Amino acid sequence: MSILKDKKIALIHSIIWAVLMLTLAYLIKGNAQTNIIFIFMVGGWYISHASIIKQERSKDVNCERRNKSKTCCL
Repeated sequence: MSILKDKKIALIHSIIWAVLMLTLAYLIKGNAQTNIIFIFMVGGWYISHASIIKQERSKDVNCERRNKSKTCCL
């Protein structure tokens, strides 16, 4: 994957989570558990974002390994 496509996926993912958090904040306004729900939402974003980044990096590593010559051992 190109760097531009990787950043585009991460940006779209973050925008979707931001819209989801803002919508949920509006809907649960005045609820006693608002802070707890917000913490779980941020945690969910962080975990999913980290997994997306990890997948993108593993794809880049696999591509680099395939492109190397099999006779080179350095």
